[in-house]
Amino acid sequence: KSLLKESPEGAIEVRRKDVAEIFNCAPSQVTYVLNTRFSERHGYLVESRRGGGGYIRICSVFKVPEGAYSQTVEKRKEHDGVARTALYALTRRGVFSRREFQILSTVLDVLKKSLPAKDGEEVMMGILRALAREGFF
Repeated sequence: KSLLKESPEGAIEVRRKDVAEIFNCAPSQVTYVLNTRFSERHGYLVESRRGGGGYIRICSVFKVPEGAYSQTVEKRKEHDGVARTALYALTRRGVFSRREFQILSTVLDVLKKSLPAKDGEEVMMGILRALAREGFF
């Protein structure tokens, strides 16, 4: 987390092997360790690639420069929880008021309950991508 704080763009990219060494765990445990320490609920987005050139990219949704979060939102297609994390982050940055957050959060809940698995999340991400394209954030 200290590396993220020092990073001007609010993101770091490291090799899986290095993460295993930093957290003193086996490479097979890296995903679990990251999920417990860098969850979307706590304001982090994590991308992971396995294999020879594998890497981990950790992004703090609360520190990213203006416009960079919209790029992250654009890249993320289907990931449970990312829409709510985006709502939290954008509210914290002042893009949405508390009332607007509550309205959008309620819309997300209704979408998730009324549509098949992950479709509600995808619809909300579509709404956020459209807002980003319109220049709201």
